[in-house]
Amino acid sequence: QQNPSAKFMLARSMTRWFGTSTRLQGVVVGHIVKVTSHPQAERLNICDVAIAVGADPVQIICGAPNVREGMKVPVATVGTKLTFRVPNPEDAGGALVDKVVKIKRSKLRGEVSNGMICSEEEIGVGDDSSGIMELSSASIVGTPFLPSTWQS
Repeated sequence: QQNPSAKFMLARSMTRWFGTSTRLQGVVVGHIVKVTSHPQAERLNICDVAIAVGADPVQIICGAPNVREGMKVPVATVGTKLTFRVPNPEDAGGALVDKVVKIKRSKLRGEVSNGMICSEEEIGVGDDSSGIMELSSASIVGTPFLPSTWQS
């Protein structure tokens, strides 16, 4: 049996985005156990997401059109730092720069969100931002997200 850090290094070496071993630190496998419509926002859902075995699910607000109960998904937990490539406001030529965003506990239209359910673009494993990523049903809740757990 391969040890987890060797598996991560192999997956990392096969993924074009990663520059450091900490790029995905704080992103874990979550299981969406309940989805309800947000009472104050037509396009948002309130999701109860299990992110640790034996712990109560956390509430995360999500606007992705493909969110549904039963999905295994990558979750950026509170405190996670995600790096996005954004246009440089000081360069009219369209150059991109890194922007680091720290995931915080926040309120969206009056409802608390304790993390972020991620698209492949948001965590840098692809270009699709049309919805959240769906991981293999064999993914283990609470374990660190590895690109190898992604099903395309």
